[in-house]
Amino acid sequence: MADSIDQLRVSFVEETRDLINELEDILLSLEVDTVDNETIDLIFRSIHTVKGSGGMLGFEKVLAVTHDLEDIYDKVRAGEMKFSTELKDISLETIDILKTLLATDEKLNEAEKIKFNNICRKIENFEIGSDTGGNSALPDIDGSLCSLPYITYIIQLKPESGSIKDLSHPGLLVHELSFIGNCLAFALSGNQVKVNTYEKVNKGSKWKIILSTNKPVETIEDIFEWVKNELNFEFEKICEGNLLGIEEAKEEILKLDEKVFNMKADDFFPVAEKYSSLLQKEKNTDATQNDETKAGDDASTLGGTINSIRVATDKVDQLMNLVSEMVTLQARLNLIAHESGNEELIAVAEKYGTFSNQLRDNAFTISLVPFGVTITRYKRMVHDLCEQLDKKVEFITEGEDTVLDKKIIERLSDPIMHILRNSIDHGIESTEDRKKANKNLTGKIYMKIFHQSNNVIIKIIDDGRGVNLERTREIAIEKKIITPDQTVSENELLSFLFLPGFSSAKTISNVSGRGVGLDVVKRNISDIRGSIEIHTEQNVGTTFTIKLPLTLSIIDGLQVKIDYRDFIIPLVQVDKIISLTDIIEDTELSQVMKIDGTPVPYFDLRSDFGITSAPPARREVVLVSYENEHIALIVDYVVGENQTVLKPLGKHYKNQDFLSGGTILGDGSVALVIDVNRIVTTFSKK
Repeated sequence: MADSIDQLRVSFVEETRDLINELEDILLSLEVDTVDNETIDLIFRSIHTVKGSGGMLGFEKVLAVTHDLEDIYDKVRAGEMKFSTELKDISLETIDILKTLLATDEKLNEAEKIKFNNICRKIENFEIGSDTGGNSALPDIDGSLCSLPYITYIIQLKPESGSIKDLSHPGLLVHELSFIGNCLAFALSGNQVKVNTYEKVNKGSKWKIILSTNKPVETIEDIFEWVKNELNFEFEKICEGNLLGIEEAKEEILKLDEKVFNMKADDFFPVAEKYSSLLQKEKNTDATQNDETKAGDDASTLGGTINSIRVATDKVDQLMNLVSEMVTLQARLNLIAHESGNEELIAVAEKYGTFSNQLRDNAFTISLVPFGVTITRYKRMVHDLCEQLDKKVEFITEGEDTVLDKKIIERLSDPIMHILRNSIDHGIESTEDRKKANKNLTGKIYMKIFHQSNNVIIKIIDDGRGVNLERTREIAIEKKIITPDQTVSENELLSFLFLPGFSSAKTISNVSGRGVGLDVVKRNISDIRGSIEIHTEQNVGTTFTIKLPLTLSIIDGLQVKIDYRDFIIPLVQVDKIISLTDIIEDTELSQVMKIDGTPVPYFDLRSDFGITSAPPARREVVLVSYENEHIALIVDYVVGENQTVLKPLGKHYKNQDFLSGGTILGDGSVALVIDVNRIVTTFSKK
């Protein structure tokens, strides 16, 4: 679960970075007087997306900085406020702080905290400074809208006699100084000197603070403005420059310890003089640094080292197509090399094949993402829906590390949401009903994701009441899908659930009951060449099985021949190859042969594919597996292993029984890829 959250957070950062970059581009190109409602809606939706996703994933500062800004744009949409230059500026400032929050995982340094608090205050008080919601020219938290050259001060604090009881702890005020620059705060409590310990000293302690800041004097004065009658507050300038920014100078001042309480600004001049060359160098570069601040901020948002890049999916698709073509050419090269008998050419072809395999695996991995990146949204939906329906459900997932194409994952989101809603609303009973049925009061929903050959299988299983087949039949009769005297199988009844407008819900709710859902599920899954089945048992539960054949996949296959035709069997499902003459056919059972003493069903592909030519004298058997089932496929002979680019056959062949795709062999001929899963499934139903 933790890994899924982390992956989702990484995905959020990458996607949000793109989103706010686009938003920044929109804002920069806007003319305030000509902005239209569509653009305002686009800005609002972008901010809303960042806020909602960030809040769900625990980005509290992202949520804080976007919440009130979203409200402002909502008012602009409603015509209660006008879009203005000030709103545009504050939006751009928000984008800057969002970049910092994303780059640092919300772990801000002191300067960044000031910027964050400042922009939050500006947004929160945006309407206060304007009659039209346009003037947000509020002062910064620190009283400055720009950075000045650094100056180092010495500050003395001493509570006035008689005011200690009523005085808030001065350490809290001193702590505020640490937010506007580099600070060494010496506190004298009795005979002990403590440094930068803001609260663990007496209220009546003396303080001497060395502060290097690039904020104006007014900022320092504002911090102590409200306690100036209770504190003796004095400060002097030691030197220009960030003296505490020089580590050696800072160490030298720290060693002064209690001596610092008897020192004034003049006493620090020798230290400043000692490091004057470094201070001068810093002063000369201040102007350049201020000019480059924006560029520096942008660079920092990259997080230093670039660990990942985002690539358009069409470029990944193009890469996969090129690699696929390369695999086909590799097969052609191997064929030519072996036909020529040239040992040097054969060696080159084999070496090329090694690199080709590595590139193939790498490119294929690039196009895949773990399914687990989407699991959290489903868990959240289950949680919220259970709260809404007052049901107790434990949502258990397996196979979150199963990878598949990102586009398929995205298009699966809505279908899986629909299935989970149905499982919770229709499947899982209420607490009272489960108690009456002697079931655990907490229902269970399992989501299992796993690879099978060149397919991805997703099973969603609930332990609810199951589908009421009698009620389903009644509805089918009411809707005139079948006649009262018509006999239909259980599978046919379950298939009616995927028809538009077909619902067994007795009442319409916000969750279900309108007959919209499973028809959309089937259509969306069919669009990615997948299939869905339902299996149910009364009072035991229901299983939705989604099978997704990959639309373009590179697999290792076993090339076989039947007559002069070539076929490919996925190598991962091949257990054994045996000569047919070594096998005894069991005459007592139909289409069963004994392999190693065990009865195994078989398919004679020559017969099943309608090939009528005479078979060769010696034929071979390929033992294949699917889940826990085994089946034997009889072929004419085995050619050998073949790296295969699997391509779909097209919509005209989607209803055929035993083929999952086609591939181009090295000699340019086409071989059909056998769907072992479907053959086994078909046989098991007989």
